[in-house]
Amino acid sequence: MEGRNLSFLTDALTGVTAAVGAEYMTLIIIVLTLILFAMDKLPMGFVAMLSAIVLGITGCMSLSKIYSGWSSSLVIMLIGMMIVGDAMFQTGAVLMIGRNIMRSKFAQNERAVMAIIMLLSGVLSAFLSNTAVVATFIPLIGAMVASSGGTLRQKHLMMPLGFAAAMGGTLTVIGSTSQPMVNTVLEGQGLELMPIFSILPVAAPSFIFMIVYMVTVGYKMFPKVLDFEDQVPDVDATAIEAFKPTWRTWVSIGTLVFCVFGFFSGIWDTAVVALIGAAIAIITGCVDFKGAFKRVDWNTITVMAFAQGIAAAMNDSGAGAMIANWVVDMVGDNLWLQMAGCVIVNTVLTNIMSNTATAAMMAPIYILIASHLGVSYFPFMIAIAVATNLTAATPIGGTAVTMTSQAGYRFSDFVKIGTPMNIAWAIITIIMTLIVYPF
Repeated sequence: MEGRNLSFLTDALTGVTAAVGAEYMTLIIIVLTLILFAMDKLPMGFVAMLSAIVLGITGCMSLSKIYSGWSSSLVIMLIGMMIVGDAMFQTGAVLMIGRNIMRSKFAQNERAVMAIIMLLSGVLSAFLSNTAVVATFIPLIGAMVASSGGTLRQKHLMMPLGFAAAMGGTLTVIGSTSQPMVNTVLEGQGLELMPIFSILPVAAPSFIFMIVYMVTVGYKMFPKVLDFEDQVPDVDATAIEAFKPTWRTWVSIGTLVFCVFGFFSGIWDTAVVALIGAAIAIITGCVDFKGAFKRVDWNTITVMAFAQGIAAAMNDSGAGAMIANWVVDMVGDNLWLQMAGCVIVNTVLTNIMSNTATAAMMAPIYILIASHLGVSYFPFMIAIAVATNLTAATPIGGTAVTMTSQAGYRFSDFVKIGTPMNIAWAIITIIMTLIVYPF
């Protein structure tokens, strides 16, 4: 009897989908998913799981695709690199690197400190979790401000830190979560993936522009925009100075260097390289096994895994093709306009919702748009990977930026200081993508 009831339920759900149309049912479910993502009331990974389940049982895609993303090599690679990155933080490697800023001769020049913090945190974020980088640099900035005698101000350093960590994450395919998400979509459709440094020539000019903008235009805007009293943090600078690196500190740094070399050389599959790095970190005691897996960001991993199913539904149901037809009909076959539309839409969305979710939804659509236009999908994927990290106009889209709000920033502060840079980022991304990866 129970089996009959379940069969009846399945038939009823697929019947509704048949009546509405698989492509429209998929769009309805995905719009509801986006609303839940934007509301941020439920864990994003849980929302992605529910969405994939509903898409499967309503017949928008085969049931096996609900969980197919868990076999993705990119998901495994991300887990491995999260453990390697955790080792860098647990052994104090990042603290040791950041502490050198405090000791440098530039530590009393606020603009110089700002530039160094942005450069260092951005480069680290290209290979490590940008939220973890920000979490490490916040007390470092606090110690510098507290011991500067008023020369340095927290409100002048924290916002640039968040921007740099967010933008630095675009410099490699593993730096942020949206790039692996794009690659996960590509992997699910059997297409060529973005190599680890393929985004660098497109994103690097925006990263450089950010540093120049913040130490010139942005810095001049600070006195007028950031008109609140600076908060002098209560941080024990002597504790940071007292830290002494151990042999494990150097092992963790060496492990990261090994992984970067492995990715660059292609000696093994990226997942294998990351797992070897994670194994080294655990075997040498840089991190303990249980602790390492507890600190893995399973919410992000879950989104990555189930979003591949969501992307499959967009493809299998015909929803993606339908949207692609709409876009081509509206914009036409002008590739510059299509690229501009791609970057602008993704930039706007990533300033109001998760960049990972934005990439998961937009990548399959632009693969189909490229197919309709008869051009390579690769430039669009590069553009999406970059544009989904261009979050400076609001503190919502990127966690790294959100974390800096503890310095006392208001929402309007990000709008006033970040919006001009966000617009410039979008323009640079459009131009550089088409120069480096012409259709």
